[in-house]
Amino acid sequence: MEQTLRTIVAKIAEIPPDFASDASLRDDLKVDSVRALELLFEVEKEFAIAVPERRFGEVRTFQDLVKLVGALKAA
Repeated sequence: MEQTLRTIVAKIAEIPPDFASDASLRDDLKVDSVRALELLFEVEKEFAIAVPERRFGEVRTFQDLVKLVGALKAA
């Protein structure tokens, strides 16, 4: 799952997938609000989950995203 998320983030951010797990989506990976929405849709589609916008808004780092998707998949 983490590798798939890494691939999705790298594609959307237009960067290589070798970024740190604690990288800030906004500051380090330059995921702005438009790209964040694209990321949300891609994650929902790839993992067949619904991500509440409020919870997605709390995601700051790549690791936060991994934890959120893991929790939603387990629910």
